[in-house]
Amino acid sequence: MSLGDPTTKGLHTAEFAGEFEAHTLRLLKKRFTFFCAFGAIFGLVVTSVVLVVMLFTEFSGAKGAVGVLPKLWGAIYNTAKAMGTSVVPIVAYAASLLYVLKGKVKEQALLRMSQYLVFGVGAFHFFVSGFEWATSIGWLEASLLLFFACVLLPWSAHQAMMVAGALVAAHLVSMVLQGRSFAEIVGWPMLSAGLFALSVLIAWGKHSRYSQQFKFAVIQQRYGEVRRELTDARKIHEALFPAKIEEGELRLSYEYEPMRQIGGDYLYAHEGPGVSGGRRLSVVLMDVTGHGIPAALTVNRLHGELERVFAEDPSIDPGRVLTLLNRYVHLTLATHSVYVTALCVRIDSGVNTLEYASGGHPPAFLVAVDGTIRELQSTALVLGACAAVDFDAAPIATEFMPGDALVAYTDGAIEARDRSGRMLGVQGFLRMVASVTGAARASGFSWAKQLLSNVEHFRYGPAADDTLVIEITRPVTTAERLSARTTAAVGSGATF
Repeated sequence: MSLGDPTTKGLHTAEFAGEFEAHTLRLLKKRFTFFCAFGAIFGLVVTSVVLVVMLFTEFSGAKGAVGVLPKLWGAIYNTAKAMGTSVVPIVAYAASLLYVLKGKVKEQALLRMSQYLVFGVGAFHFFVSGFEWATSIGWLEASLLLFFACVLLPWSAHQAMMVAGALVAAHLVSMVLQGRSFAEIVGWPMLSAGLFALSVLIAWGKHSRYSQQFKFAVIQQRYGEVRRELTDARKIHEALFPAKIEEGELRLSYEYEPMRQIGGDYLYAHEGPGVSGGRRLSVVLMDVTGHGIPAALTVNRLHGELERVFAEDPSIDPGRVLTLLNRYVHLTLATHSVYVTALCVRIDSGVNTLEYASGGHPPAFLVAVDGTIRELQSTALVLGACAAVDFDAAPIATEFMPGDALVAYTDGAIEARDRSGRMLGVQGFLRMVASVTGAARASGFSWAKQLLSNVEHFRYGPAADDTLVIEITRPVTTAERLSARTTAAVGSGATF
C-alpha cells in the first residue's frame, strides 16, 4: 500500500495516509497468514477426499487380484493427475506461510507477495486445465481463488484489479498456446474477466468501508487526545490568572467564560504598598484577536512580558505599561495579524487615585459610592496597530474613593445577541450596571458574577466570543464610616 494509492487520498493528510498504510500492512500480515494456512489445509483435505473417492470408484466392483490389477494403472494415473493439481498450490501456500512466520518478508513486500501468490496459483490452474496436465477447471478455480483473496485480504480495488488483469492475460496466453479458435480465445478470457469483476467489486466495497472506519477511528482517537490536551492546557492557562483578592482595602474579583475550552481574554494583577501607607493594585485586562488555542498561546506570551515589566518596575504607571505592551505586540505579533486591546489600571488607596490607559478596549465603568456612573473611554489605539514612536497612551487620572467600584469587561459581553439578533452593546451593558448598583451594597455581592449572569440571560444561543468581566472595589471600612458620621454630625451642629 503506497502513500500515493488512490484509496488513501480520501484520508486528506500524509499523517492519516501513513497510519492507514501501516495499519493495513499489519492487518495484511495477519490475514495473509490465515489465507495461506487455510489454502494449504483446504488443499490437503480436498486432495484426500478426491483420492479416496477416486480409489473407491476405481476399485468398486473388482473381485480378486484378477479384477484389481487391470485397474491399478488407471488408479495410479488418475491419482497422479489429482495430486498434480493440488500439490503445487499446497506447496506454494505452505512455503509462503513459513516464509512469513519466520519473518523473512518485510511488511512493505508482503502486498506484492500476496498478489504474486494468487496470480501464480490462478495461472497454474489455467495452464494445467488447458493442457490437461491434471484434473482442474481452470477458470472456476482461479475465480474462486481471487474471490476468497478479495474477501480475506485487505486489498484495494486497484490492487485486486492488477491481479485480475494478470490472470485474464494468463488465461489468454494459455488459450493461444493451446491453439484454440478465435472465438474461444476471446470468449473464455471474457468469461474469466466477468467472474473476476465481482471479486474486484467486493474488494472495492470492503476496502472503502474499511478506510472510512479507519478514518473515523483515527478522528475519534485524535479528538480524545485533543480533549485531554485542551483540559491540561486550560489548567495551565487559567493558572496564569491572578488569585481573587477578597480581603483588604482593594478587592479584585472576576468571572471568565471562554468561547471554547481556552480563549484569548486575560487578566493580570500586581499588588503592592501604596504611596502613603495604603495599598496599590495594578491590573491589566487584555483581549487578543481570535479564539481558542492560537489566542491562548498569545496570552501566554503576553503574560511573560507583563511579568518582566512589573518585575523591573513594580510601581510602573498604566501609560508606561500600555506603551511597552504596544511595542511588544507590534514587534512580535502584529506581523501575524494578531492585535490586542488592553485596559491598564493602577489604584492607590493611600492617595485615593485611579490612573488608567486604554488601548482600543471597550469603556470601563466607574461606579461611585453615590451610584453615579462614569465611562472610562479608550485613550489610545489598539495595541500593535502602530510603531512605538507613533503610540501615545494618554493616561488619565481620577478619584477612587471608599465605596467606589470599577467594572471592566471584554467585548464578548457587549457583542452578545438576543433572539432577534440585536446586540447588547455598550449602552445595554451600562444599563445592566446601573440596574444592579443598589444590590451592590449587599454583603457578598459580586458585580462580575451578576453581570455575566445578566449577559448570559440576554444572549440567545452559544457564546460567539470569550467573555471576561472584572470588578475592583474599595469597601468602606468601619473607621471610614465613623469618620463620615462624625463629619456629618459636626456639620449639623450635633454634640456627643
